[in-house]
Amino acid sequence: MLMKSILRLAPVACAAGVISLSGISASATNVEITFENLSQEGGLWNTPLFLGFHDGGFDSFDSGSAASISVQTIAETGSPAGLVSDLAAYGGLSAVLEDDGSPNMAPPFLFNPGSSNSLVIKLDSVDNRFLSFASMLLPSNDAFIGNDDPMAYSLFDAGGSFNDGFQIDLYGFNIWDAGTEENDTMDAPFSVIGGPRTGTVGGVVAQHTGLDNFLNTGLGDGTVLKYAFNEKTPIGRLTAKRVPDTAPAAGVMGFLFLLGFHKFVSRRKKTEV
Repeated sequence: MLMKSILRLAPVACAAGVISLSGISASATNVEITFENLSQEGGLWNTPLFLGFHDGGFDSFDSGSAASISVQTIAETGSPAGLVSDLAAYGGLSAVLEDDGSPNMAPPFLFNPGSSNSLVIKLDSVDNRFLSFASMLLPSNDAFIGNDDPMAYSLFDAGGSFNDGFQIDLYGFNIWDAGTEENDTMDAPFSVIGGPRTGTVGGVVAQHTGLDNFLNTGLGDGTVLKYAFNEKTPIGRLTAKRVPDTAPAAGVMGFLFLLGFHKFVSRRKKTEV
């Protein structure tokens, strides 16, 4: 059977765009960003990954504080639209990285265990020195990965040189609970458990305590969740490397993603049961 809703995604405003190259100097660096879902087969999935590039002042969330509407949205629904808009207002550069849909990816755009994809983006060593990211973990009510320190991950050093060997390894202890929904499996995206949401929580962002209550439950693609996580469970890996200036940029890719993602969500809503 179809689950009631694969992803409860807010419509993404394509007019805002995903990537704006205004203000990027001619000497900017082409950087390839890769995300890999490191969960073992039968493990957790990821929604499309929000990538934010800024000067160190874009703080998307703080542990121990209430999540913003934008963080709540990506943690509960998987939609990066709010964070894209927030970073655009700040003056930073953003991109959304989704899975490439192969092999046999169902539904599209999600990172299933073992899948990966990359994009290339042109970055200024000052204005886009730091990387922020966020993605929802599936299935869950409001679990996500992200960085609460806006200056934790520097793509360039203070002198403007690219940090070769850039890599972020994410484990179970890097999973956050947005503190905005009960972790009761009800109405959770990508789960066929269904049922109305039983309530919201006026809590704060904190380290997630686990998703064992989803184990052995049916998922929206017809499989069963066999593995959740503990503190040492590999979840994902982000890498960045310099590539030649001839590499295709990600601007068109990002725009097409937003168009495709919105159409996908609209189509799924029409088939809800």
